[in-house]
Amino acid sequence: MISSLAQAQPPTPTPAPAQPAPSPVPVPSFVPLAEGYRFEVSVDAWSTLPSTVTFSDTETITTTAATSTTAAVTTTVTGTKIDFRQQLGLHNQWFPAFHVVIRPQEKQKIRFDFYPLYYKQSATLSSAINFNGQTFAAGDAVSSSLYWNEWELSYEYDFLSYERGYVGGAVGANFYSASGQISDASQGGTAGVHIPMPGLGVTGRYYLTPRFSVTGSFMGFMLPGGSTSGHVVNVQAYGTVSISKYLALQGGYRLFDAAHNFDSSINTGNFLINGGFIGGVFRY
Repeated sequence: MISSLAQAQPPTPTPAPAQPAPSPVPVPSFVPLAEGYRFEVSVDAWSTLPSTVTFSDTETITTTAATSTTAAVTTTVTGTKIDFRQQLGLHNQWFPAFHVVIRPQEKQKIRFDFYPLYYKQSATLSSAINFNGQTFAAGDAVSSSLYWNEWELSYEYDFLSYERGYVGGAVGANFYSASGQISDASQGGTAGVHIPMPGLGVTGRYYLTPRFSVTGSFMGFMLPGGSTSGHVVNVQAYGTVSISKYLALQGGYRLFDAAHNFDSSINTGNFLINGGFIGGVFRY
């Protein structure tokens, strides 16, 4: 009887083995302070140091109105290649520049940049010049202005990214606008061009510390051949100090090399403008 009861007792449960602890989530060894943004806007003051600023405009003008007995007389006044710096007194000045970055994905950016330059000066001509179908004689006291504006829209993809920075490629378009004006006491003329150009570029950034990075970029735009052609090269190198996740200071160097040949050389221009800049950044 005792033996039967012993056999009817349930077996002693075996303890379940302990579950392994979950692996800890790795913490990045280096975390830049400001790379989590989706929107960025920045404004800087650019100390332009133009070394080449030449502009010319050739016009065909009617000098005598046509009548029943007299045919209209037309004259082509070939434009002088005017050096706005040496001949007209254009000098170094500060101008603003505006930048917007939209970042829909971590490796993708949509950029918009605007560079509005407006030089205004006066000088006494040492030699005669032709501009916009008019002749300005040597010794004339003239006033002049030069608008040189750049709009850039580009898409950037960072094909190489790591904890301290990235390298990316860009494709975009540039709207190039240049306009010159010259006047004296009795006459004045204005001529300008507006040329869109496609372009490609490359950019890279490296964080020396979580708050300080250095960035370099190159964008080249070109409209080859035909009666209208041109190019714009934009090179920049700058450092960024992040005060917080949302605010930063920037400072660096910018160079533009641009040229155009409009409507079979009726209007031509060459510009090399460079200089340092300093500005502020807001990110969100």
